[in-house]
Amino acid sequence: MTSHTRITHTPAPRAADARPAAAAPLRTPYHSLSGADEMLVPDWAQRRSVYRSSGRTLYVVETDRLTDARSDLKRLDRAGWNVTVSELPSSARARIALTRKELARAA
Repeated sequence: MTSHTRITHTPAPRAADARPAAAAPLRTPYHSLSGADEMLVPDWAQRRSVYRSSGRTLYVVETDRLTDARSDLKRLDRAGWNVTVSELPSSARARIALTRKELARAA
């Protein structure tokens, strides 16, 4: 079983908004794993990076526990994430790239 760390994020209220706005969809893979308003960072996600450019966000995760990550990666694929796994030839590590599928198709 994969263990995870839950991170709760409560958005700050907007004083300028007189009426409640519809909540924006949660856009990180860590929110997709939790299925709720909090983030769920799996223990296998040992090194995490985020790259943003022209409306796209790329999440890169490095791990040496790819076997532990497999079930979460399948869940992310079903939740609308493009999951690309590259095993690093000189080590037991793997690099996982995550982007939203609809953004990957539009690019």
